[in-house]
Amino acid sequence: MAHTILAIIGDTHIGGSTAIAPPTFEIHNEDTNEAQIVHHNKIQAWLWNNWLEYWEYVKTLAGVRGKHRKNRIVVVHMGDIIDGNHHGTMQIIQDVGDQMLIALDVLQTVFDMADLSYGILGTELHAGKSNGQEVAIYKSLGATDYNQHLALEVDDKIHDFVHHRRAGLRPWTSAAAGIVTEVVNSYAQAGMQSPHFIWGAHNHVIDDSGNKHRRGRAIIIPSWQLRTTYGYRVSSNSLLTDIGGYIVNNGVVDDSRSRYLAEPDSIKVTKI
Repeated sequence: MAHTILAIIGDTHIGGSTAIAPPTFEIHNEDTNEAQIVHHNKIQAWLWNNWLEYWEYVKTLAGVRGKHRKNRIVVVHMGDIIDGNHHGTMQIIQDVGDQMLIALDVLQTVFDMADLSYGILGTELHAGKSNGQEVAIYKSLGATDYNQHLALEVDDKIHDFVHHRRAGLRPWTSAAAGIVTEVVNSYAQAGMQSPHFIWGAHNHVIDDSGNKHRRGRAIIIPSWQLRTTYGYRVSSNSLLTDIGGYIVNNGVVDDSRSRYLAEPDSIKVTKI
């Protein structure tokens, strides 16, 4: 019997020099005399290869054969599609319009592949005032729906999606169990059935409550951006960034693509 492959990604931050980008893309689109083709860098090549592998795996789970598939695909992007122009960093394409066009290039195939597609609105610093740029991208991609907060029932499991949630940013801490309690209580006060899965993004670090709470599971998903100069300033003690996405296959969480390893920005030890 057919079921659903739910693919959950977020924090692509397209337009940043340490974020996902296609092999070639165009910048300075406002003036055809200035437009130029740019090749992605070493970091972006590594991210791109993992991105392609992730979606090939999704298609394999869905049993895709040409134009036919055994199971339907539902895609949720959890916000911060583009990097925007923020924090004074030079590690971005300065023209947000260029970032938006590259985002459409990266994501259109994914959204076209999906039977249903949903978008969560992220951070204004990245998504524009009142998330206007992110809204425009979701509209252009043909998203089924998009909002600050979405709840979906998929294969008899309720999923709650919000971009901003707390997360334990150190390996020995976790905020996920507290998130479950807070969200379950909120649903109960509204007289609603509590969600089975509670999804968050924004922190670029995985935080998973696992089976700590009997009524639900909270998962903060990874990103598709390695650290920028700003990231090193706010989190200099960690060597790793979590790169990847989650998949829910017929109501069961598949985290096999949630953490791609061997990041090219990992520190190298030099013997002297």
